[in-house]
Amino acid sequence: MIIFRLTVDERVKHRVEPASLTKLQLDALWGAGAQAEDETPLFLAVHTDQRTVYPDFLEFPLPLVSDRMRALLAQYMPGLAWKSAILSDIRQARQDAYWLLRPPVVECLSPQTLWYPNGTLKHLVLRHGDIQAPVFRIAGLMEPYIYIQLAVAESLLRRSFTGIGVQRVEMEVKER
Repeated sequence: MIIFRLTVDERVKHRVEPASLTKLQLDALWGAGAQAEDETPLFLAVHTDQRTVYPDFLEFPLPLVSDRMRALLAQYMPGLAWKSAILSDIRQARQDAYWLLRPPVVECLSPQTLWYPNGTLKHLVLRHGDIQAPVFRIAGLMEPYIYIQLAVAESLLRRSFTGIGVQRVEMEVKER
């Protein structure tokens, strides 16, 4: 099985950047206590200029995807949880709709995974056979990364999405 981490394409300059959120806000939206039924949209302030680009994927402060990307991911996982997010620029009088991605959390960390002393990820290694979902998060990680299977990565990269990158994740070596 081949797994990738979904990343932003660093070559996209002048990417829109939503205002950061507090740890309490992040936990309410993303953590274990997040309410899937909450229909209230999330409003995030942004500051733009004439060069600002609205990519199809934003990683900070939370994973946000465009309508087009949401439609594609929903084909792979029809039951995927979403929360609407509105990026609002008051000065430009502009609002753009994005979606907060809430994929399932999967227990798939290998004992070979390496950590920094502060508990953040140093080198990720996943176990074989523990991953069924095509789009998922990994249990036990502090970082709010999104991981995808090869078929999803190929499908995303085949289309004309803006600002999307993928980074291959190491899988555990099977001992014989």
